[in-house]
Amino acid sequence: MSGMRVLDVDERGRLLKAVTDGGTTTLVEVDAKGTRERAAVGALATARYLPGERTAVVQHGSPAQLSLLHPNGKMAPLLGSPTHDTELVGVLPGRVVYRANRRHRLLYTLVIRNVLVGEEQAVYDRGGSVEEAAVSANSRHIAIRLPRKLLLVDTMPVTEDDHVRLITPEPPGAGHRDIQWLPDSQRLLSLVQDGGTTSVTRWDVATQEWDVLVTGLAPQARLHLAPDGRRFAVGSDSGLALYEAGAGRYLRDGDVGGGVDSALWTPDSRRLVVERDGEALWVEAESGAVSAVAG
Repeated sequence: MSGMRVLDVDERGRLLKAVTDGGTTTLVEVDAKGTRERAAVGALATARYLPGERTAVVQHGSPAQLSLLHPNGKMAPLLGSPTHDTELVGVLPGRVVYRANRRHRLLYTLVIRNVLVGEEQAVYDRGGSVEEAAVSANSRHIAIRLPRKLLLVDTMPVTEDDHVRLITPEPPGAGHRDIQWLPDSQRLLSLVQDGGTTSVTRWDVATQEWDVLVTGLAPQARLHLAPDGRRFAVGSDSGLALYEAGAGRYLRDGDVGGGVDSALWTPDSRRLVVERDGEALWVEAESGAVSAVAG
C-alpha cells in the first residue's frame, strides 16, 4: 500500500507530509529547496508543527501516544500510556491540546499541556466521547462536540456555573462539525447538517445566537477557516470555493479540477494546500490560481 497525505504547513510554507510505501510511513518536509526525510513512524495517525517552530507533535502507535519530532529528526516521547489513548486535538504556541480516556474508553478528558515545562490544565473532565474540540486564540473559550450536544468551556468563568455551558443539543447523526474559532475568540464558525441541508453557521459568545452564512452545500462538504479570519474555504467532491467570512459572500472557486480530499491554509492566510487524487496543489486565495506543489 502506498500514498501521500499533507499533514501541516508552517509559516515558511514548508509542508509536513506522510509518505507510505509498503508497510513503512515516513514523515517528510517539502519546501522550495526540495524534500527531506524527517523520520519513519510506525502506526502514524497525524502530526502538526508547533506554531512558530520546526518541531512537530506526532500521534502514533496503539494505544495512541504523542511524541515530539525535533528538527534533527530525533523523536522524543511526550505523552502516552499502555493502558489508554492519548490523541492530538490541536496545537497552540508552545502547547498541545490532547484528549485521553484514562478512566474509560468512552470517557475523555481534554487537556492543554505546556510542552517545555510540562504544566497541564484539564479544561474538560466531565466525560463523554469528545469527538471534536476547538480552542480560541486567547485560550479562554473551548468548543467541544459530544455525540448529542455542543458545549462551551470557559477557562476563566465568573462563577463555576459558567465553566461549562450548553451551546446547543445535537441530533443523532447530524449537527455541527468542523468547529473553528474566529481570531477575536468570541465567534465560532461551523458546518451544520439539518434536515438534509448543509450550511456554514456562526455562533456569538455574547449573544448566544447563530447566523447562517452559506447554505445549500454538499453533504460531504468540509469547512476551512483562514487563520486571519477574513475568508473561509469549503471543499467538497465538486471542488473548492472561497467565501468572505463576515457575511458569507461567495468570492471565487479554486480551479483544482475536481473533488477535494483535504485542504490546509498557510499561517499567513494567503493560500491553501489542497489534496486531490494523491496530488498536492497550491491555491492562491486572492485569485483562485492553482499550481503544483514541488516534490
